[in-house]
Amino acid sequence: MKRLATFLILILFTFAMHVCAAETNKEAEEVLQPETITLAEMNQRLQNIQGDILYLKTGEDEVLVYQDTANNRSLRKQIIITAPASEMLRFYTNDKNVFQQMSKMLQDYERSNTSFDGYKIITDTDLPQKLDNNVQVYRFWFMKLAQEKHETRFPIGIGIGIGGHHHHGPWIGIGW
Repeated sequence: MKRLATFLILILFTFAMHVCAAETNKEAEEVLQPETITLAEMNQRLQNIQGDILYLKTGEDEVLVYQDTANNRSLRKQIIITAPASEMLRFYTNDKNVFQQMSKMLQDYERSNTSFDGYKIITDTDLPQKLDNNVQVYRFWFMKLAQEKHETRFPIGIGIGIGGHHHHGPWIGIGW
């Protein structure tokens, strides 16, 4: 009877893990498919649309739009991981909570020297920009810099010894 109960609990646990993994994969897919807009559209949205929206400028006229980032740490981390590593990237938002959460996370990664696939984070914030209708736009940037690969070297030393209980006479030993 105990074996049957243990077996049923194991099956239930396996099913629960499978469901959690599927939900995690679904969230990751949503992060990888943000809306792409132009820089002009972003500027217009910043003036008119308030809320939990983060804009990531990735090119001269290309902006990725992420929603619901203020209280979703895993989404913010996925944004950092999937961001290109070739240049300085700029974030824009008109939501102070989004700005505080994302900039704090980037600064924590920079301070702790966290590595993302061989890249480390550097970041900074710009002064907020006031728009015409009293909307404040928070701006900050980050870069993913390639970390240097450290080579492991073993120092080689030469030691000279005379005699020993197994040797009769002088000998030379090389060691490290």
